[in-house]
Amino acid sequence: MKIALAKLKRLLRDDIGATAIEYALIASLLSVVIIGSVVAINGSMVDIYERIRSYIVPALEGSAPPGEG
Repeated sequence: MKIALAKLKRLLRDDIGATAIEYALIASLLSVVIIGSVVAINGSMVDIYERIRSYIVPALEGSAPPGEG
């Protein structure tokens, strides 16, 4: 009986699981922030890549870039 009571007291004082849960919450919060920022800048990145493409494709085809011809 004493052994069971001692194990129960030790189990109640154990906080290793709480630390793991805290790290999991921090990781999930960071992932939400990263996903939110990627979604927020997605539209502007598409515009930038389209503008770069509008200069690269004519250069590869040997024609004038936009606005010069």
